[in-house]
Amino acid sequence: MAKVFESLDLTGMRKTHLRQLLGYVLRAEEEGTYSGNKEQFWKRHKEIRDWLRDAVNYAYEPGIVLPRKKGQ
Repeated sequence: MAKVFESLDLTGMRKTHLRQLLGYVLRAEEEGTYSGNKEQFWKRHKEIRDWLRDAVNYAYEPGIVLPRKKGQ
C-alpha cells in the first residue's frame, strides 16, 4: 500500500532556513555544478528553485508564522 507524500513538516524551521536552501540552489547555478543527466538535472533544478523562491516569498508575507519546535 502506497503512502501519499502530502505535506512537508516545517516544525522548527525558520524563514532563514528557507533562504539558506535557496542560496545553495542559486550557488549551484552560478557555479554550473550538476550531477547525472545535465538536461534532466537543470529541469529539476529550475523546478526546485522556483518552489523555494515561492516558499521564501510566502514565508516573508505579513502574518505568516512557521511552526515552532514543540516546547518552545
